[in-house]
Amino acid sequence: MAQPFKILIVNDEPDIVRYLEHVLHRLGYETVTAGDGAQAIERAAADPPDLILLEVMMPVMDGFAVCRRLREREATRLIPVIVMTALTGIENRVKLLEHGADDVLTKPVDERELVARVQGALARKRELDHRLGDLARVRDHFAKFVPEAVRRLVLANPDAPGLYKHERDVTVLFVDISG
Repeated sequence: MAQPFKILIVNDEPDIVRYLEHVLHRLGYETVTAGDGAQAIERAAADPPDLILLEVMMPVMDGFAVCRRLREREATRLIPVIVMTALTGIENRVKLLEHGADDVLTKPVDERELVARVQGALARKRELDHRLGDLARVRDHFAKFVPEAVRRLVLANPDAPGLYKHERDVTVLFVDISG
């Protein structure tokens, strides 16, 4: 059986956290919680969840800063973030999206909409993880055939690794001895 998705709930209101845990557990998801933005960054970096449900207005660090920090870090950059906010106005939603939120839900949040958005984000995350896994397997397979010096050049600068073509005469001898 597949591992259940893990969702980090970031909210400083215990009643909302309990409600979200109830809804998500009913769907078969595992939850972890953080009471403020700084704690959310620490938890996400230490054990990356599959999705983050983030409140905007929190102590220590607000949701805008949390989104920005998550996107700056390699380990948390691809984690989907759904922000829940009581802030009204298109300007706030656009600002959240510009800071790295993947989706924004306006409070009061309808449970059906929450479930649909969570399931949609997790489906996209599953597909992304699958494709990244495929790429890693292909990379690891072909790495067997590429010298270490070339791999270091490509990793140092993937867009222009400095591998220039040189025309040379070479002789190749292939011998296959069986038994």
